[in-house]
Amino acid sequence: MIIVTATITAKPGKRNEIISKSNDLIKSTRLEPGCINYNLYASTENEDALVMVEQWENKEVLDTHMQTDHFKAFGVAIGDILAEDLGIDIYSAEKV
Repeated sequence: MIIVTATITAKPGKRNEIISKSNDLIKSTRLEPGCINYNLYASTENEDALVMVEQWENKEVLDTHMQTDHFKAFGVAIGDILAEDLGIDIYSAEKV
């Protein structure tokens, strides 16, 4: 299993718009084969910061997810309201 964190920083006052635009993405992604978990969380310290925490069976299903229409549409929908590029980190869920 792999874990992905996608840090999303909204322009000031745009966090709720990103949350709203994420609803279709989250709903559709949770139905994808290989998706174990897919949730959006709001920072308690920065009112413009969000993080998407994802769990996938493997890198191949994640790669497939990133080619879906709903994933691409979300990226387009929030492009103008991001304060900075998404921060994507991918981790192995195996114990070290």
